Amino acid sequence: MKYCIAVDGGGTKTESVLFDETGHILLRHLGNAGIATDLGAEEARRRMLVCLDQVIAHAPGRLAALYGGVAGVLPNGDIYSQAVQARYAVDSVRFDDDGSNLISGTLGHSDGCGMVCGTGSSLFVRVEGQPLRHIGGKGYLIDTGGSGFELGREALCMALRSVDGRCGDTVLLALLEKRLGQPVSDRIIPLVHRGGRAYIASFAPAVFEGRRLGDRICCEIVERQSALLADLTFAAERFFKGRFSVVLGGGIVAHFPEYVEAIKEKSSPQADMILQKAPPVFGAAAEAMWDADIAVTEAVKNRFLADYKRWEQGQAEGCVSV
Repeated sequence: MKYCIAVDGGGTKTESVLFDETGHILLRHLGNAGIATDLGAEEARRRMLVCLDQVIAHAPGRLAALYGGVAGVLPNGDIYSQAVQARYAVDSVRFDDDGSNLISGTLGHSDGCGMVCGTGSSLFVRVEGQPLRHIGGKGYLIDTGGSGFELGREALCMALRSVDGRCGDTVLLALLEKRLGQPVSDRIIPLVHRGGRAYIASFAPAVFEGRRLGDRICCEIVERQSALLADLTFAAERFFKGRFSVVLGGGIVAHFPEYVEAIKEKSSPQADMILQKAPPVFGAAAEAMWDADIAVTEAVKNRFLADYKRWEQGQAEGCVSV
């Protein structure tokens, strides 16, 4: 029996899954985010090894492959593989940026794009025989338009502007008060800054709630941020001859279908926009299986996804660690 590990690392968490060649999941682990762009290479690598220690200890035998799709690999390089190979007994170790997870989980080995819209955002372009390309996603201090962070930041910004009298009234004041546990005022500023990127992204749902209530400011935020994501698809046109597929994935598009529709309406007419059909970690699992010479059949995929659903619902044996 062959055993593999798949890793999906984003701006909020690092998810690791231990599974066998039939697609059966033995263990799912959730750990802290570890993006080198934010934390530096040493801390990001340390966090990755902490997560993998918790998973590899449960492997019944030698690992055939470990694949990680982790945000920040393209700008920072692969800072993980050498340390992983030195620490564990694994036949094949490979790390790419997290866009590969999104593309492979839905399109398999086909060419196409992956639009990440979670805490951060970016577009990845994969064409056979060429390096993975990255459009947007320059880090939240530079460019992560359309992301959960940007939506949450705009919500906080516009609410505070309303308090200052610099814009009209907005339902965001009431919606954010519920989430903050206190009225919106300058007193929340230290709390927000200490909370950091993931904490700011947690306020994004308030924008969509306000939009459903007809709030003008929330509607404007959604229009502005969805346009920034759609713009990425026009930049991808030059890599394809004719139509191309774009897989949308991440917490924001998974939970807010109205955002998906807003992005689709503004995207390139050459782009076939597809909502992800499997969790990104399955894309990482597919990559690991390809490295281990395991056929990614429909039976294997269905077994993996069925087990994954049980783990998400807390119905599987074992533990989910954070």
